[in-house]
Amino acid sequence: MAIERMNLTFNTGMQGKPILHEIGKRYDLVVNIERANVSEAAGWVQVTLSGESEEIQRAVAYLNTLGVFVSPTELAVIA
Repeated sequence: MAIERMNLTFNTGMQGKPILHEIGKRYDLVVNIERANVSEAAGWVQVTLSGESEEIQRAVAYLNTLGVFVSPTELAVIA
């Protein structure tokens, strides 16, 4: 299992969409919100994603297709 902490930056028009819930379900990840700052114009969320490394990578690729800017802040792999 891998645990990866990252910052997600969202653009206008994404508020109200269950993006984090969707990646949790779609890629079988545990999504933990650590910090967030969201307004009507934009926002950022610091999350920890836990699951298989390949699924985390697929989730990040999916977020990029939605226009979410993803920047990893920390990586820890648990064997």
